[in-house]
Amino acid sequence: MAAPLTLASASPRRKELLEKLGFQVRVVLSGIDETQLPGELPEDYAKRVARAKVLAAVKRLQATLYTSDVEARRSLAAGMPRVDETVRWVIGADTVVVVDDVIYGKPTDVQEAREMLQRLSGREHLVITGFCLFDLKRAREGLQAVTTVVKFKELTRTEIDAYVSVGESMDKAGSYAVQGVGSYLVEYLRGSYTNVVGLPLCQVIEMMEEMGARDVLPWGARETL
Repeated sequence: MAAPLTLASASPRRKELLEKLGFQVRVVLSGIDETQLPGELPEDYAKRVARAKVLAAVKRLQATLYTSDVEARRSLAAGMPRVDETVRWVIGADTVVVVDDVIYGKPTDVQEAREMLQRLSGREHLVITGFCLFDLKRAREGLQAVTTVVKFKELTRTEIDAYVSVGESMDKAGSYAVQGVGSYLVEYLRGSYTNVVGLPLCQVIEMMEEMGARDVLPWGARETL
């Protein structure tokens, strides 16, 4: 059995996506501040938050694997084995919906969910997911962002109210779930479908293979360093 992959995210969608591919996933929450910085571009924001989630999870993991930060740094630098060799790979991600360079995250209430859907009605928008993969054994990381273009149908007020009443909106960026009832809102999309769900699996697996994450891959990947 493949070693577990640590997911630095509370998103059940990301966990489900990885588990459907056969990954053994364990979750370590990060609890970071996700406030956008002044003037920060959406792609930069998504990548920064994804990386911050991963580094926070790595710090928590290191606290359980070593007795001190000094020991952690010395052991990683020397390539020494850790107490638990199955704890090696950590992945985290952040997904945002963007319209006119404005980031739309998760709505704070039903009214904000309605307003977000109204802004998306009949328009193309971008779904950007930044993701970070960290190798605890070699203390190195990969960081990338993937963008998908999504076009909504024209929505009436009745349709918006009906969809919000379904209950999918409140924990989703942009207030909709493309994998759920919200699929009927989407006229078309260009790019990665799983990116809109929360994790661009094609690009994630490519990065894992490039970084040599053979121990967590649930199938035989090509040999890499």
